[in-house]
Amino acid sequence: MHQLELTIATPLDVLYKDSVDQVTVTTSSGEITILPNHIPLISRLKVGHVLVKKGDNETYFAISGGILEVRRDHSVIVLTNRSECVDDIDLERAEKAVERAQEYLKDPSVSEYNYKKLQAMMAKEENRARLAKKGHRK
Repeated sequence: MHQLELTIATPLDVLYKDSVDQVTVTTSSGEITILPNHIPLISRLKVGHVLVKKGDNETYFAISGGILEVRRDHSVIVLTNRSECVDDIDLERAEKAVERAQEYLKDPSVSEYNYKKLQAMMAKEENRARLAKKGHRK
């Protein structure tokens, strides 16, 4: 059986590169799972996760959007501005960042532009905290 050649990369680094059995990602259209022999595909990613399955191991990565490309040669590329393995997420720090963003959002003097930036930051930090909790259930 074929495996997928997965690469998760940011503008600064390749975070993960390995042969895997399947990949599940959060796209702008919903969550999809990619198995070997998947049709070629390009999709936008939204704040969410990449779940990597290899044998009995599952690894989650938090992502802040990006692009997914599935190629005919069994390679899967996730390009994102920011990603981190859930094992590296400081849960307490992520939860405090969510609380700070919520407090800022209550301030009536926040401009619409800053309000949207704060909402995006809060969504990113909530995603990190949710995935960190999932990763620490072992």
